[in-house]
Order: sequence, then structure tokens, then C-alpha cells
Amino acid sequence: MQQKYGLYAEMRPPVRLDPAKVPVALRHLVPLAEQFGVSDDLIRADVVAKRPRPSILAMREAVEAHASALDQWLAGPEADEPTLSDEYIAFSCLRMAADEC
Repeated sequence: MQQKYGLYAEMRPPVRLDPAKVPVALRHLVPLAEQFGVSDDLIRADVVAKRPRPSILAMREAVEAHASALDQWLAGPEADEPTLSDEYIAFSCLRMAADEC
């Protein structure tokens, strides 16, 4: 499926997030969410696989260090909204990327 549909890191659309839509305590993680916060599972796995190991470990450590703030936001009121913001989705996917590596 990955090959058939071109689901590779190089083919993903750029992610540009609005820091104003991210809780203040997590805004410094916006660059990581833009890099790793990919909603497609295959593309996200490819992004992670193609990054240098130190970069992956740094991302994972940053996410783990802010697990409480991430949980508070991602399990908060926005989770019940009918439409999720791009920022919410990217940070959810960043969390998945950290959990998967």
C-alpha cells in the first residue's frame, strides 16, 4: 500500500501550525509536531524511520517530559469537539510517534 499510493515521508504535505492554538506550556514543541505530527500511520512511521536515532530519542524525551500537559490538552474538552484543529491532530500524532519508537 505504501508503494502503491506513495505514502512516504518525502510525499507528505508540509505541516504548519499556529502556536496560538496550542497551550502555552506546549508551544515550544510546535516544531516537533510539525515534523513528526503526521496523521497517516504509514507516512508517520516512514518519517520516524528516516530520522537519525538521536533526533528520535530527543523527540521522545521531549514528549515524555511533557506527558502531563499533553494528556491534559488531548483528553480535555477539545477531544469532544466535532472538528479537531490541525494543532490538536498534529500533537496527537506527535504523541503517537513518540509512543511508537
